[in-house]
Amino acid sequence: MEVEFAVLGDVRVRLDGQDLDIGHARQRSVLAVLLAEAGHKVTAAQLEDRVWGERAPRQARNALYSYLFRLRTALRDVAGFDIAHRNGGYVLEVDVETVDLHLFRRLLGQAHEAAEGRRALALFDRALRLWRGAPFDELDSPWLAAMRDQLQKERYTAQVERHDVALNLGMHAELLAELTTATAANPFDERLAGQHLLALYRCGRRVEALTRYRTFRARLVAEIGVEPGDQLRRLHQRMLASQVPPPPAAQRAEQNQEPVPRQLPAASPWFVARTRELGLLDKARNDAAGVVLVTGTGGSGKTSLALHWAHREARRFPGGQLYVNLRGFDRVGKPLSPADVLHGFLEALGVPAEHVPAGPDARAALYRSLLARRRALVVLDNAYDADQVRPLLPGGADCLTVITSRERATDLITHEGAVPVRLTVLEEIEAVSLLVRRLGPDRVTAEPDAVARLLAHSARLPLALAVVAGRAVANPAFPLSALADELRDERARLDALDAEGTTSSVRAVFSWSYRTLSPEAARLFRLLSLHPGPDASRFAAAALAGIDMSRTRTLLNELIRTHLVDEHRPGRFRSHDLLRVYAAELAELEDTDEERRTALHRCLDFYLHTGFAAERHLAPHWPPIVLATAQDHVPHPPVNDYHQAMQWLTTEHDTLLAATAAAVRAGLDVHAWQLPWVHSTYLSRRGHLAHRAESQRTALAAADRLDDDFARATSRQLLGRAEILLGDQDQALKNLRHALDLYTRLGDTMGMAITHFSLSSAYDLRQCHTRALPHAHHALQLCREAGDHAWEAFTLTAIGWYHGKAGHHAQSLARCSEAKPLLDRIGDRDGRAHNLHCLARAHHNLGQYTEAAQGYRDSLALFQELGSPYLEATTLDHLGDVLQAAGDHPGACDAWTRALEILEPLAHPDTVEIESKLLDTSARR
Repeated sequence: MEVEFAVLGDVRVRLDGQDLDIGHARQRSVLAVLLAEAGHKVTAAQLEDRVWGERAPRQARNALYSYLFRLRTALRDVAGFDIAHRNGGYVLEVDVETVDLHLFRRLLGQAHEAAEGRRALALFDRALRLWRGAPFDELDSPWLAAMRDQLQKERYTAQVERHDVALNLGMHAELLAELTTATAANPFDERLAGQHLLALYRCGRRVEALTRYRTFRARLVAEIGVEPGDQLRRLHQRMLASQVPPPPAAQRAEQNQEPVPRQLPAASPWFVARTRELGLLDKARNDAAGVVLVTGTGGSGKTSLALHWAHREARRFPGGQLYVNLRGFDRVGKPLSPADVLHGFLEALGVPAEHVPAGPDARAALYRSLLARRRALVVLDNAYDADQVRPLLPGGADCLTVITSRERATDLITHEGAVPVRLTVLEEIEAVSLLVRRLGPDRVTAEPDAVARLLAHSARLPLALAVVAGRAVANPAFPLSALADELRDERARLDALDAEGTTSSVRAVFSWSYRTLSPEAARLFRLLSLHPGPDASRFAAAALAGIDMSRTRTLLNELIRTHLVDEHRPGRFRSHDLLRVYAAELAELEDTDEERRTALHRCLDFYLHTGFAAERHLAPHWPPIVLATAQDHVPHPPVNDYHQAMQWLTTEHDTLLAATAAAVRAGLDVHAWQLPWVHSTYLSRRGHLAHRAESQRTALAAADRLDDDFARATSRQLLGRAEILLGDQDQALKNLRHALDLYTRLGDTMGMAITHFSLSSAYDLRQCHTRALPHAHHALQLCREAGDHAWEAFTLTAIGWYHGKAGHHAQSLARCSEAKPLLDRIGDRDGRAHNLHCLARAHHNLGQYTEAAQGYRDSLALFQELGSPYLEATTLDHLGDVLQAAGDHPGACDAWTRALEILEPLAHPDTVEIESKLLDTSARR
């Protein structure tokens, strides 16, 4: 996870290249102040003064609390970020390296300490590139305005200091235009004037330098009434005597006597942004990394990036720029041999053809010797593997080699220290920029919906977007919606992106990578297109292919090396949408219907059986179902405890929902009702209530198709429980009554007990306590008949809860206390957490605030262990209530704030009531 906090321009936060929404200007001002003071305490009064100044509104403190809460919520996914409340103030805890202001100052410190001029220059450049405009742009408090002025002075000083370093390196010609502009903007700065005069003199413009000195002196005397300082006067005397020394580091004469190759092909005129990747290339150059490896799937724009950057930075490599297309993944022909490439490079470096050594090792040695004296850039495009490029790497510390390849070539990273730059698809804003550049802003902004569809259908792959843009340019009368419609059908999408059959078509480019695969890896690539979710684990891949885990790892590594599959997170594999379409197209051509159906069946078996094992750790008290028998060669990953179960279900959440839909499409109705069952507890515990209800509706439809009464009863019962939590009690009662009838007909005692328990919950939430209690007592009787102590304890807790709702708090305490030893004996943490919560509420209503607060805290700890955010938030809300009643207003506000932080991402309606309590209490403070 890569985060950037930026204040040197407009205030923004970027996470993995995406801007986060940090609110309106006043809320951004709060963040700006905290970022400027990162790691230091700022009191609420200081925050008010720095955000509003003398214009603070009457309710500024309440607004400040609200802004702090909303910032915590907006930035909750940023690792290492926290706004901590300490000793009457707020401290922003963040890695200062991620804040551009603090990084700017650190880089300047390193530049001042650098012993070598080029290192110092690189550090100054990196620091100054962090600036995007005026600091805290558009924010208007007096404190921020003063900070803005201070920072702009620091930037100006850094620019002037950089000029000194560059002049010492002999870069007077490169600096001249910049210094001319800077002196015009700052006509009384003597240091800047001296730098300008020195650059003019060293560029052979002595007369102009002397004239400018006289003009500067006259202006200084006339408008300020002072003479130039000693340093500037001494420079003037040396210019008059033609005794200005040469630059200390100017050593260019020798290089200029040798041929300087300029082999870079033209860069694409349509290149867009790629800010993160360009930054990595810049960093590699600054750090003298030596080798950069740009990788990505076919059509991701590797060559465009490398050439754009190479042209932009060419002036930094006065020893020349060498380029070769190594043809590693060309449609026809073989990759170029290193020996042939070296022959061409040596001739470009001035070695006569007859003097080029015959053997490859001798050629490589001479090549390295020639580049050892130069600061050169070498671009090795379209490399096949590490062995092809290793002989082409210069030995000189001042050279930089940029390699592009579809092959991951980890050997280069491991042994040559190559800096990896991995290209994925374009960010949405970059993709839109590409279309705007090709088609013009009017055409793009006129059809935003069509543009959104074009981006989706092209997977934001640069090559695909280039084909789309080319067709739009060639047909200016066509609406973009017509082009988007052509791409709608997945089966015909690659045809539409064929670029009239040229070798630049998307399908052709993908095929060059596909044809390098072994037969087994090619089969796995095709079968991965059947996977229902957004990404797959190794186990899911093994299930699809029906092979062991060791072989699966080997084949996945082969797919990763060629960028047909991306390991975007450890152990998680995916391809972008166009590659999936391509793989599915190949699967239909090369694999039979039966092979594809069997592979999908194995995959769904994997999710069903692994999900069941996970569910048993979450809710062992639920009566189990009898699963569909798994086919052969279905892996069973270890799910040994609650933590592993929650981790697996969290990772596979989206895939389990998609797997249910895939089971319906494939006619596998047993999977279609059982997958929602294994997912149900997790969805409830995580607060995904709408997903739980929808998946149970899918399960019920499958049960009806199977004409299976047990499946119907179970699905209706779980659907009713989901509807209870969603607040739809009428529909919940309808489904639960149906489920009760079915369980009664089947003679399923625990099914009837749990359904009575659920009916009691539905009536309770309708405030029908007199109807809730009979169902709860009926459930208790059935649980005792069945000897199920877990559900007996749950039901006793529920009866205690209903008594409390009816105002019978002593009875509530008695019933919950009766359940406690049962729960202690069976060790069920979920039931124990609910029981503690109910006991705490009884103590609260009996005025026993100390016992209530402790009970809520104990319950909260268990809900946190269980990973149940909704119940955690509910407990925090009630803890806030009891602390407020006990007179601990700060403690109450803290509990409510934590509850809001949990509930807001869930879009839960309880947030309104909790926020009201928080604001009311803050106002009284």
